[in-house]
Amino acid sequence: MRILIREVLSEELQKLRPDMAPVASRGTEEVVSIRSSSDLNAFAQKLLGMAQDGRIRADIMEGRHRFCLSQGGVMPVMAHQPMAPAANAPGMAQFTKGMVTERDVAALPQGTRSIKAGTAVRFTPLARDEMRRRGIKVERTTA
Repeated sequence: MRILIREVLSEELQKLRPDMAPVASRGTEEVVSIRSSSDLNAFAQKLLGMAQDGRIRADIMEGRHRFCLSQGGVMPVMAHQPMAPAANAPGMAQFTKGMVTERDVAALPQGTRSIKAGTAVRFTPLARDEMRRRGIKVERTTA
C-alpha cells in the first residue's frame, strides 16, 4: 500500500514540478527458499548482515526491498516443535528449560508418572491440566 501511495504521490508531484527528478520505482524483491531450520538460520544471518548497511536497512523497513518465499518445493514449517524430554528412569521425563505446553505433555510416553523440571521451566495452564488428568507429578530440580 505504501508503495502504491508513493507512486501516486510521485506522479502528481512530477506533474506539479516537472524539473523534479523521478522517485525510484517499486524497489527489489528477493526470493527466499526456507526448507529447514538451517535455511532459516542462514537467512537470519544474511538479513543481519544486510541490516549493517543503513541504506539497505532503510529499504527493507520502508518496503522497497521485500522478501518472498519461493513457490517450488515449499515444505511446511511447524510453528511449535515439542521439546524432547530426556528420560532418566522409566515413567520419568525431564525438562531443563523453556515453556512446557500441552503438546509437550501429550507427547510423553504412556506410563510417565513424574517430570523433573529445572527452575527455569514454566508450564502453561493447559499443560498443568493435562498433567493433572494423567496423574503426572512435577519435581523441581536446582540445575
